[in-house]
Amino acid sequence: MYKILLCCVSGITTNKLVKAVKESAKEKDIKVMCWAVGSKSVGLSWADADCVLLAPQSASELSKIEEMVHGVIPCALINENDFVNMNGEAVLNQAVELIKK
Repeated sequence: MYKILLCCVSGITTNKLVKAVKESAKEKDIKVMCWAVGSKSVGLSWADADCVLLAPQSASELSKIEEMVHGVIPCALINENDFVNMNGEAVLNQAVELIKK
């Protein structure tokens, strides 16, 4: 099972993307746990995740979150087009690639 934490300023926008990621995972028969939090709450959730993906509007938070996780799990920005289009398949693929590295 892949555990994917999505993060944006408040967690509200990424909740829609969580649904799209879960739907894509179901179609591909991939077991996934995916949830969203606001950037201020990452500290409470990252230890349960295999990776953290940040919404483009949270780009300024990336280095802070990378420091927080101490390299234990990968962190990256979600592609802006994938985020705007709520492309669950692309975000799922990005997360799986990060986790497998």
